[in-house]
Amino acid sequence: MSTGAGVGTGAGVHTAAVGAATVTTVRLAAGGSDRFALDEAARNRARGRDGWPAEPDLTRVVVDRFTDVVGRVVAAGGLDTAARRETEVAVGTLYGMARVGEVMHEQLDEAGPKWLAPEMFVYYSPHSLVSAAAVAHGLGGAATTLLGRDGGMQALLHAVRRLATGQADTVLVGAYEALTPFADAALDRLGVPHHAQFGDVAAVLLGREATGDAGDRHRLSVARGVASGRALPDVLDAAGVDPAAVADVRLCGATVAVQQAARAEFGAAFPRARTWVGGASSPAVGPVCALAEAVAPPAAPGTETAAEGEAAGRVVVVVAGRPGAWDVVLAR
Repeated sequence: MSTGAGVGTGAGVHTAAVGAATVTTVRLAAGGSDRFALDEAARNRARGRDGWPAEPDLTRVVVDRFTDVVGRVVAAGGLDTAARRETEVAVGTLYGMARVGEVMHEQLDEAGPKWLAPEMFVYYSPHSLVSAAAVAHGLGGAATTLLGRDGGMQALLHAVRRLATGQADTVLVGAYEALTPFADAALDRLGVPHHAQFGDVAAVLLGREATGDAGDRHRLSVARGVASGRALPDVLDAAGVDPAAVADVRLCGATVAVQQAARAEFGAAFPRARTWVGGASSPAVGPVCALAEAVAPPAAPGTETAAEGEAAGRVVVVVAGRPGAWDVVLAR
């Protein structure tokens, strides 16, 4: 039983108090993700100066993959030209486009400015990739890029706040990651869970509830400030989620220690669900990847319809944050 009354914060956005936590529900209109190997990129970085000529093309791989996923999600969400012009963008990443900075600093140190590639410089900023995707698909609202281990979850929370306060009608939430060998070694030393063998790009489209639109079946509920796993029954009740429908629980802690704490808190809460840690290239991209897969789960060729039907009846739980103040996201 939820311990607080539900209130409508903004048109089409529902908020309920659950103890010290707040549960906000919005529409989850579409999602998509992509994963790509980084073997060639890692080998090229190991070549040093001999690998510089190939770097512009390798940089474009991340840009093009993200732009493609954003295009697919926007199209699946059914946004027309006018709606796209008002759609905001919030993206999270841990390492951003720092690969470009690595190469440029190496070039300046070893050979001077004549080796700098203009087509790479434009992607020096982590926000440049977001801008490129927004321009390509006519997304004209405010765009934000959040950096750090919790970048993806912070982007999601930012989007939900914009919807709940009536400042936006639709927000595309994205995440991207493509770690380098340097980043791989650094994150190992810091105890940050990650995978450097592949890169990830993902996006979901959030909006207000479409009144009377029974065909728009996906919803997303965010519970901020959940004190412990014991509060989960109230959170699920406030979000209108049957515990038996929970199929996957993804723990996206920013460090290995936080992931272990999340497993202790939430792993036993859903004994019939598949509980797994990480799985994405960084904790920044993990939450958005999980939500994108909840809408459009990966399927083997010839099984797309079955996977889509399976997704319709299941709930995915994503846990991030820190002990005593967990962020819990429910996608169904």
